[in-house]
Amino acid sequence: MAWPIVGWAGRPRRGRPQRTLTARRARLPRTTAVVATALAVATSCSSSVVSSTATSTPPAKSSGVSASASNPSRPPAAGRPIIAAGHGWTPRGLDGPIPPAHSCHYRHAANGEPLPDPACTPGAIDPAVTQHDLDSTVCRPGGYTDSVRPPQSLTEPVKLQLLDAYGVPRSQAGQYELDHLEPLDVGGASDVGNLWPEPNQDAQTQHRSAFVHNDKDAIEAKLRNLICSGAVSLGAVQRAMATDWATAPQTLHLSMS
Repeated sequence: MAWPIVGWAGRPRRGRPQRTLTARRARLPRTTAVVATALAVATSCSSSVVSSTATSTPPAKSSGVSASASNPSRPPAAGRPIIAAGHGWTPRGLDGPIPPAHSCHYRHAANGEPLPDPACTPGAIDPAVTQHDLDSTVCRPGGYTDSVRPPQSLTEPVKLQLLDAYGVPRSQAGQYELDHLEPLDVGGASDVGNLWPEPNQDAQTQHRSAFVHNDKDAIEAKLRNLICSGAVSLGAVQRAMATDWATAPQTLHLSMS
């Protein structure tokens, strides 16, 4: 008579695989269900990501000119001109963005003098000109402005673009002067933020001469002389010109006679 092989507990070994197989078969549906649930969750998350990516709209890219021109951080508070990078120009061109066409609007002082749009032309000053170096810059013998003025080959194209910005037909370019709101001889720079098409037709409150072509020219010359004589500070003149060049002498309590 053959005896069956017994295990450690005296039970036939042939029964253990049967019970193990049965247990595995019993657990199989549960494992399958877990895997199926995990796959469903992963698929749902993947679909959500795809849907979110497909429906989200990336931020629009604006051009450098329009973005800079409309940036409210560029124009400072009224009467606070921007600080230019050096003289405000290089051989490659003038610094600063060109405002979009028809985005700038003339204003007028109480006496009728034309004023630029402060959002487009806040004024810009040259950091190399300070109260402490007037004798070697704007007040030096022999003149100063010719050494920092950009060539016409750079300024003429900008003048036409600024005419567009101020809504002036280019055919009328001869009736306008590309003016530095902060004059070069009081430390102004040639950054675009300091330039505007100044009408030749003004209130004519100042005497004309070979060197004075409009009222602003006369005021600029007088203020430069007062700076160099020590009658008024450079910073006070620059703030007054950026605020309202037409009333700068009155603001500074200066006589134009």
